[in-house]
Amino acid sequence: MFLYIIRRFNLFIITVAALTLIGFYLSSRVDGYVSDNIVSDYLSYVFALASGDLGISSATGHPVLEEIKAVFPATMELCLSAFIFSIILGVPIGTIAGMRRGSTLDTSIMGVSLLLFSIPVFWLALLVMMYFALNSSWLPVTGRMNLLYEISPVTGFNLIDTLISDAPYAKEAFIDALKHLILPTIVLATVPMTEVIRQMRNHVSEVMKQKYIKAAASKGLSKTEIILRHVLRNAIPNIIPHLGLQFSAVIATAMVTEAVFSWPGIGRWLISSIYQQDHAAIQGGMLVIAIFVIFANVLTEIITVIIHPVRRKEIYAKR
Repeated sequence: MFLYIIRRFNLFIITVAALTLIGFYLSSRVDGYVSDNIVSDYLSYVFALASGDLGISSATGHPVLEEIKAVFPATMELCLSAFIFSIILGVPIGTIAGMRRGSTLDTSIMGVSLLLFSIPVFWLALLVMMYFALNSSWLPVTGRMNLLYEISPVTGFNLIDTLISDAPYAKEAFIDALKHLILPTIVLATVPMTEVIRQMRNHVSEVMKQKYIKAAASKGLSKTEIILRHVLRNAIPNIIPHLGLQFSAVIATAMVTEAVFSWPGIGRWLISSIYQQDHAAIQGGMLVIAIFVIFANVLTEIITVIIHPVRRKEIYAKR
């Protein structure tokens, strides 16, 4: 397993190196500067990236890395909230559909999932905003928190910062931040939730066919005990590799969601940089997002190998 982890990290390094080659080529084309010693220029470019030098934003005059640090926590708070929300809803719904595969309930669940998967994210965001915010005035429309609350940023996550804050209105600020997070979280979690439901349905239905499930039922275990001790224990590890891909999709979809809800994250910042033709910001932002997504996928594969015995046996069998 150690060699497998080393190979995964080697693949990560090779992929990042390929990204830096693409970034170096685009940078040289945009700047119009071509040197006789391309290797030396590329190494200088890589060393600059490794030291955190992503360039200077032409729109603001600030270092690109500092601007990314300012907006990235907002995106991570939104993406993690949507990802956790999709798992919390998707796992039990997919389990129910898998245990009753072929029934009317299963058909209804998969039909609704397909419908939600087919709806464009920006259109769903506008519908949710119109109903819950504009017509009903239940939830706020845009932003992360009411500007009246002044909470000192510590982690960059508003929910955490309001909890650890000693301000007298910290509780009210936490509730306000939570209200601002609800609508974009629901919209962003829609697509990954449908995929979690589909994967859980397929794996649960396969687990239910196994002989040890019939043996557990013959021992007199209740349906709840069978689900918790056998079905979920064997089905959930199989969907972990797909969760990494879904988290990548969440980060990509967050750009659209942030633009609709005026969420001050890296997606909205990138869109603004594109409008302003800020090449250094665009290149730096896309490079950071790409590296983060690749790292998340590699980490997901490693976690799968660690906690899933069947996957470990497959690796050892290939030796």
